[in-house]
Amino acid sequence: MYKLEFEKGVERTKAFKLECPEIVFSDATLLTTEKMQKFPYLLRDTVGEIGVEEVVAQCLSIHYRLSDVIAELFDTPCYFTIGHVETVDRLMFHQSEQDLSEILQSGINGSSLNIHAWLTLPTMEIMDFSLPTSYAILNDMKEGVGGLIATHADSLTGGMKYHPMLVGEDFLRKSGGLVEFGI
Repeated sequence: MYKLEFEKGVERTKAFKLECPEIVFSDATLLTTEKMQKFPYLLRDTVGEIGVEEVVAQCLSIHYRLSDVIAELFDTPCYFTIGHVETVDRLMFHQSEQDLSEILQSGINGSSLNIHAWLTLPTMEIMDFSLPTSYAILNDMKEGVGGLIATHADSLTGGMKYHPMLVGEDFLRKSGGLVEFGI
């Protein structure tokens, strides 16, 4: 279950001596069609017009910039989440605890960083504004470009799973990610 992994991510964040937002869980459903129809405009107004290829390397920046806007849209906290994604074929953006610790100590080197971020609501619904496009570009596919993932994490289909490792933006601050990505 995503919630259990998210809770472990919170504990890992604290064990790394990183600031972690106060987490308040909810059983509500926040991702409605009405709210999700606003996503393209929020993305454009917050991040600007970006090319498809730029999305591939900007998941940290995109989700960092969108976290407050999404929190405002839903009138609830929105948690910047770092971790990896599992598909039937492979693990994408996998970083072990040791890998994350080393990045934290040595700093982010954007040219070789293999890390992913998305947003999590208190309901454990997730929003990923970059993965479908990144996946499509990296696999030379037309399907998925411009797409997003917005659903309860436990409702994902086709063997896809999100694995939260760290919660909150402090990892970006302490590893130099805010500077590296011009955030």
